[in-house]
Amino acid sequence: MRRVDAVVIGGGMAGLVAAWQFTREGLTPVLLEPRGYTGGLVAASRIAGVAYDIGAEGWAVRRPETAQLAAELGLSVEFPRPAPSWVWFDDGAFAMPARAVLGIPADLSDGDVVAALGTEGAAEAARLDGAPLPEELPGDLGSLVERRMGAEVLDRLVAPIAGGIHAADPHLLATEVVSPGLLGAVHRAGSLAGGVALVRGDGAPKPPVASVAGGMFRMPQVLGEQVEAAGGQLLTRTGARSIERGSDGSWLVHAAGTVRAADPSLPPTPSGAPVELSAPRLVVACSAAPARQLLSGVVDTTGPDLVPGAPIAHVNLAVRAPELDAGPRGNGMLVARGTTRVSAKALTHLSAKWPSLGACCPDGLHLLRVSYGRAGEQEPELSAGQALADASTLLGVDLSADRLVDHQTIHWSGALAPTTPATRAWVQGLHEQLTGVPGVGLTGAWASGSGIAALVPHARRTASELC
Repeated sequence: MRRVDAVVIGGGMAGLVAAWQFTREGLTPVLLEPRGYTGGLVAASRIAGVAYDIGAEGWAVRRPETAQLAAELGLSVEFPRPAPSWVWFDDGAFAMPARAVLGIPADLSDGDVVAALGTEGAAEAARLDGAPLPEELPGDLGSLVERRMGAEVLDRLVAPIAGGIHAADPHLLATEVVSPGLLGAVHRAGSLAGGVALVRGDGAPKPPVASVAGGMFRMPQVLGEQVEAAGGQLLTRTGARSIERGSDGSWLVHAAGTVRAADPSLPPTPSGAPVELSAPRLVVACSAAPARQLLSGVVDTTGPDLVPGAPIAHVNLAVRAPELDAGPRGNGMLVARGTTRVSAKALTHLSAKWPSLGACCPDGLHLLRVSYGRAGEQEPELSAGQALADASTLLGVDLSADRLVDHQTIHWSGALAPTTPATRAWVQGLHEQLTGVPGVGLTGAWASGSGIAALVPHARRTASELC
């Protein structure tokens, strides 16, 4: 049994941040990750010779901590090119309202809202939102929007955003998780639109997301490099099997080497080589299912079924198309559910969206990410030909096969489980139980809130409180 300062179980972004924070406290942690790489959904590949993000490409800027972390790591922050997001319906495409939160408009009389809803639709939404607020607002995003602004706002503005970002029906999303502070702002303002206006603030709309110049994947790379430079260890292909308290109060972590599963989207399988660690500090930062199993002997982990998220797949295209230099659909577009003319759920014009990525592309070369996979739907058969056809329809540019320079298909199966109110309450209960257990902390994307913006401060705080 090897004695170490701290053990971190899970090598996604949360685990890396926790391990890095331990080194800031003067400790040398050991991180265990069953897959062959660290960073989780923040990962990189190369297409047409250009390095780019194949997973999460940035963070929501509603909180400052991720930008602060980037600065501490010596990384530069960049923002997307100023451009509206678009939504595709079979009856046409339109730009999303500029002043909005998850598609919910701050002013229902704005021209872009009227263009999306029509004059009568916008007026009806304003009438509904002008009604007095009830004492208690619905906890899920879908019911909140539907009751305050109506089904058309939900279907045409909010559902495409929620489906594209969170891969879930808005009725399955807890408002306070996906937009912290919105419900309180609605109560203060007396209307949903007014609450959005308070959250968005005055002045010109600010970019809702940011990334690392050169690619978001640079952040986990540098986190890992700095952990190892400080004496910590990143043990990939090593998965935790069980944890227990030792007689001296330390945490005993029983782990084993792993091998890649036949289906690479599934968790790796143990290979038998044992790894035994003992530490006074333990951070569980893996995904929800293995975390529940590991902690089942420590606290009561009884709770809701952990339903896997929708299968997510991207067909990434490198195309030679000078017509795209002007960015005809901004930085990309979301596709409304029920559309029959395309099978994709979204398209991102990556090389237009991120300045540093565009600068790496030769003249006329454009990188596109065509996304597939919705909650409740079977993952479609994917091909570069289908992605080219969908991209042509969405962008209004003929992208024939002879324009294709390179392509990659990326699968993230079950990666984004929806954050329901019931799941949120269960997670909060786990945290409350663990406050009474010395030397252990729980973090991760599912345990800290939605996205990198939430997990970074949570992971840092979790590690700091154990020091």
